[in-house]
Amino acid sequence: MQKLYLKQLLFTILLITSTSCKHVPISPPGELSDPSLNEIAMIRADPHWGALVIYNPNTCKEIGLACGFFRLHAYAHNHLNHTLLAEPSAYPVSQENQADCWAAMYGKANEIQAAVILLLDKDRNPQWKIHGDSVKRAENIKACAIQAGKWITD
Repeated sequence: MQKLYLKQLLFTILLITSTSCKHVPISPPGELSDPSLNEIAMIRADPHWGALVIYNPNTCKEIGLACGFFRLHAYAHNHLNHTLLAEPSAYPVSQENQADCWAAMYGKANEIQAAVILLLDKDRNPQWKIHGDSVKRAENIKACAIQAGKWITD
């Protein structure tokens, strides 16, 4: 438990010192890497942290910077007071769009662009679970990032 607390503290410090946002209105949840997870990242209710973001470190190595966006997307569900569902595919499209937009507004520009590139990649690894219409998601993320001044010019 102490190791998880130290990881949370380090994550908080890194987020505060390395974020490209002027103000990030979040208090990060705990995070847990799980190489057996069939998702890129997801969030679950947790009695200690309130919410726990779980991500697959192997998939994150493969997708690079995009992983940061998907981890922030998972946390967005908690920040936006969405009911934390057991299966990421169970979120309504409207809540997925809200979480994508929130992550695009408060995430790092390079991670946002990497996620859009990944979503639009027709040759991406089919084992990477992408929920919903990836083209529509990419368009929504880009529009929100542009609105927030986070989009890197094409």
